[in-house]
Amino acid sequence: MAEATEKTTEASEVVEKKCSVESCKRPYRAKGYCVTHYKLWRRGELEGHKARYKLCSKEACKKAAGRYGLCDEHRGTGAAAGGEAPAAT
Repeated sequence: MAEATEKTTEASEVVEKKCSVESCKRPYRAKGYCVTHYKLWRRGELEGHKARYKLCSKEACKKAAGRYGLCDEHRGTGAAAGGEAPAAT
């Protein structure tokens, strides 16, 4: 246990990844994007890049699509459309 461990420093370069959006020089955070572009990607607002998930096919709706390419609200199911059963009296 008397062995001394020495730290060796290599002359290797640390390559810092950059954002995959053209003309963006900020450092990489996740999924190939910087913090700003990653947030846009998560909200489905990043133009020209693969979306996180498929969006509702109704115009101006940015919700996640389920069956038939529509969100719960436009498909007429779920709590968003009031599809709950009435309370028993």
